[in-house]
Amino acid sequence: MKSFLSIVFCLIISLASLPAQAEFNFSTTSPESKPTVAVLVGGQGAIRSNEKAMKLIHEALETEFPKDKYNLVTDSKLVQEILVFAEDEEVIEISQIKKGQLAKFGKERNFDYVVSLVLGLGHGRSGVDFFSVNYDIDVDMQAKVVDVATGQYIYRQNLMGHGKSSAGIGSPSSVNAFAKATKKCMEQFCNEVNISPVKPVVPEVAQ
Repeated sequence: MKSFLSIVFCLIISLASLPAQAEFNFSTTSPESKPTVAVLVGGQGAIRSNEKAMKLIHEALETEFPKDKYNLVTDSKLVQEILVFAEDEEVIEISQIKKGQLAKFGKERNFDYVVSLVLGLGHGRSGVDFFSVNYDIDVDMQAKVVDVATGQYIYRQNLMGHGKSSAGIGSPSSVNAFAKATKKCMEQFCNEVNISPVKPVVPEVAQ
């Protein structure tokens, strides 16, 4: 018994000696208290088939919206749902979808934020630099982030990334060049976008 009391007393002393700003969080954040961020990634078929670029996008999103602070939704079911939604809204291309439509899409599914990232492929260029063959490409990314509660943009930019691949022997990789350009777009997006980890309060509708 004395040994147990000694351990408890030492624990109390060690906690009391911590700096004033030190905090303890003994509870985990429940999914209901975290904002849900749904991300739609679009582009031409050839763009979406670039697995390396798509992997970089998802890795960047998982870093920007970690699961301990956000509910991140990026699954294939979401892609199917936005395609059906766009058809119902008579939207020919996903890049043409408006903020009000994104907010409607999110509201119907209880999302707090809807992110739309649409990739466009620029003109690729080949050239020779000293003893290597180079392939350069520009990628533009239309980035939209809509606050579902307000129906307004909290971020809207057209981003541009440049990628280059070189090969001393053989041909440079257009896949790698595109992935590098996409990574630069995502780096800018993650540096500039700011979504609070606090779940927004949905305004009450007046009766």
